[in-house]
Amino acid sequence: MGNRKSAKTLFLTALLLLVVCIGFEFTKKPPISGDWQPQFKVPSTAEFRDGWVTVRNVRNFRYYPEETDMHPGYYDRKYDLSKIKRVWYTTEPWNEFKLAGHTYVSFEFENGDFLAITIEARRTTNQKYSTWKALFRTYPLIYVAADERDLTLLRASIRKDKVYIYPVKLADSKNSRILLINMLTEMNSLSVNPRWYNTLFSNCTSEIAKQVNRITPGRISMFSWQLWLTGSADELALKHGLLDTNLPIEKARQKFFITEKSQTIGDDPHYSERIRE
Repeated sequence: MGNRKSAKTLFLTALLLLVVCIGFEFTKKPPISGDWQPQFKVPSTAEFRDGWVTVRNVRNFRYYPEETDMHPGYYDRKYDLSKIKRVWYTTEPWNEFKLAGHTYVSFEFENGDFLAITIEARRTTNQKYSTWKALFRTYPLIYVAADERDLTLLRASIRKDKVYIYPVKLADSKNSRILLINMLTEMNSLSVNPRWYNTLFSNCTSEIAKQVNRITPGRISMFSWQLWLTGSADELALKHGLLDTNLPIEKARQKFFITEKSQTIGDDPHYSERIRE
């Protein structure tokens, strides 16, 4: 009888600890301030006026000779929201874990400017990204406005990952403007009202899917497995008619693969145009 009582007490104690841990997890609030890693230290912000947007702190880092050797840089730029020429979708399946990867969106303007927005887990100087830790409330979510020479050179030329840049197909040309405004508005909101990054429900790809669904409700199921195993995110985009190509996915990957071009071009002022030639 005593052993049964001890086992019951142990079980109830463990259950109580589990409830306390879960309760603590759900009450944790994402921090606004912190000892952030250099690439996440300065948030980008957007100011809208008269059909234009001024984006401040567009990140323009360089990473050489190794990725950890960061050379910070930022600039402010004004963009005409009525002059978006095309939207591009970039995917980077990771070399070390091919089922996962990173995705981001770029906006091309008629004057030759490109503005990229990457959605990431904001980490402190003593944190490394962990897919498993990101299932819990470990990293705040951040939208970063960046130069493509920051984002794409790093991935294609330093990491030497496979990088693909696809033209996006939009049902209405106005949707490119709506998408950019929505993403920049969310970027502003997160700087004052942060929320948590999550491997399954608020990662780089699922956040883009949410933005697409804001324009066309229900277009992408938030339970699509490619939103979690993001190495195949381009396949999901093609399936839903979001890529401007009639090619099957393997042929599309061959056509829009830019890693070798990036390594040949290097840090060219016309980098964004040249990797698309």
